[in-house]
Amino acid sequence: MVALSRIGSAHTGLSEWMVQRLSGLYLAGYVIYLIVFFDSSVTDSYESWKSWVDDGYVRTTLGLFFLSALIHAWTGMRSVYMDYLHPFWLRFVVTSLTGVGLIILLFWIARILLMVDSA
Repeated sequence: MVALSRIGSAHTGLSEWMVQRLSGLYLAGYVIYLIVFFDSSVTDSYESWKSWVDDGYVRTTLGLFFLSALIHAWTGMRSVYMDYLHPFWLRFVVTSLTGVGLIILLFWIARILLMVDSA
């Protein structure tokens, strides 16, 4: 008997599709929440913004929002690079620079969200 092997890529893309859709749903839902929140409340001073962000729930959901945005960006850009950058060296360099940039943004956002109490 001849074993049938999978033809094509070993990577089907379903996981990337799910990550894109789930992160997009969270991003859209949180933006709707922000629109409703800012439409119904008064945050006209630095103190009111700071007290709003000091809440643990808000800080956690903001962290998840930015993490979802970075994951969404990484997944989308990686797919574009894999599809349209054919020389391996170019794809490697551009993907690496994008990854480093997104990691720097992640640490910057974490620093901001964790230092809100001490500001």
